[in-house]
Amino acid sequence: MDVVGLSAAIMSPWVAVVVSGVLSQAKLSSHAVGLAASWITGVGLLAVASLSIARSTTNPGSNPLEFGALQWDSLAVSMSLLVLGLSTLIQVFALRYLRGDVRQTWFIVFTNMVTAFSVLLVCAGSLSVFALAWVGAGGALVALLATYRHLGQAQDGMRRTALRFGIADSGLLIGTAIVLIAAGGDVPLSEVASYVSAMPVTLQFLVPALLVASALARSSQIPFHGWLPFTLASPTPVSALMHAGVVNAGAILLLRFSETVSLQQALLIVVFLAGAATVIYASAVRLVRPDVKGRLVFSTMAQMGFMIMTCGLGLYAAAIFHLIAHSLFKSTLFLSAGGGVREHAIRRNLPTSTTASPVAIGTAVAVAVLAPLASLVAAKAAIAPTISTAELGLFTFVALTLGVAFGAGLLTHFSLRSFALGLIVTIAVSFGYTVAVHWFGTVLAVVTSGPGAPPWLLVIPTVGLITVEVLARTSTRYTTIRELIYARSLSATLSRGTLSKGRI
Repeated sequence: MDVVGLSAAIMSPWVAVVVSGVLSQAKLSSHAVGLAASWITGVGLLAVASLSIARSTTNPGSNPLEFGALQWDSLAVSMSLLVLGLSTLIQVFALRYLRGDVRQTWFIVFTNMVTAFSVLLVCAGSLSVFALAWVGAGGALVALLATYRHLGQAQDGMRRTALRFGIADSGLLIGTAIVLIAAGGDVPLSEVASYVSAMPVTLQFLVPALLVASALARSSQIPFHGWLPFTLASPTPVSALMHAGVVNAGAILLLRFSETVSLQQALLIVVFLAGAATVIYASAVRLVRPDVKGRLVFSTMAQMGFMIMTCGLGLYAAAIFHLIAHSLFKSTLFLSAGGGVREHAIRRNLPTSTTASPVAIGTAVAVAVLAPLASLVAAKAAIAPTISTAELGLFTFVALTLGVAFGAGLLTHFSLRSFALGLIVTIAVSFGYTVAVHWFGTVLAVVTSGPGAPPWLLVIPTVGLITVEVLARTSTRYTTIRELIYARSLSATLSRGTLSKGRI
């Protein structure tokens, strides 16, 4: 049963690639090609889902499958379902979105190629297979960004993505080659750390550092963040597909190589600081972007920064939960971006709400601060009373961010209804987050093998996000600072070619 499920997950997108190529050569319409490809991927999804359910009900305690250079553990099953599910949904959406487009077949072929390499990545059980899938997924994404390669902005996005992926992935290949040479052949992922720990001190730091750099680049983290904002010239389904194990693959790499990266705690601090810096930067830019897709892409960068931060803390269960939840949520937002434009236009024409009294606002803000903290404490005490220092720091940070979001919403539109609704949502999210993190840690058996970054470093993103929020809502004293942030952030996300050719 496990072998069939693994085969269905890996083979279905490759079959879709081959069938798409054959049907396009047979001069069938692009719509027919896309319909066939989406059906094949969907059948693979149903096969994996049904076999996984049957496996969990008949033999819930069965060991993960290790089949040569592949593995079929709980993480591989969950991520395969995510990748195949989102790919199927996006391909069905694209049947209408790209109907009649001359580049539709190109999109279909490379969408399934990205899907195929992403599934292979999460199912990789050896170092060489992981490296092959990692580089293949990056190359397929660059090719997918070339869907509208005649556009100057698309060309700029391809160059930026290929450059950053090329630099970071070259490091991954170098690190892989070092381990393979030291081992005298391919190495299971679970044994990479033992080989690295036996190397000279310089290589003990170099190999994990190369892995970390590749993870940061794929998740568009500082200092490799300059590619994701320039991918918006590609069709909207491409932006949605990136959340199917591509832009969030950095967490998969850090988890699969957690023992190796944990050999150097300094690297975990670097991982955390890179994520924290990206959270602050992307949050600031998102507030000033005037376009819906631009705001979504910087929101993705910020969310990936939070995911990378949790990996730096060594809390991989929280990172994987965030990866899956964010993928489902953000893919939906990208596919419904047109509806977001319409909704913004409607809200803009609504009458301005009346201003509440200072006492009411003060009370509401106080509740916004206390409600998430109290909810998380109650949920943690009821579900999993034991808590590590890193978990305590993460839950405190989550409580503060929930409080900031709740308070900002009340300051934007204060009413008894918005207050009650926000309170209910905050409590629900707090309990849901606690339950989900505990479930992922238990079911996926996600554990850490070494210390993470010091939890007190969470002070940095907390202060940064509060500062960004204050500056965004201050209209008098710090106007100059706001204008500077706006100008710098906007210019940093426009290509020089666009500016020089007057394409704004």
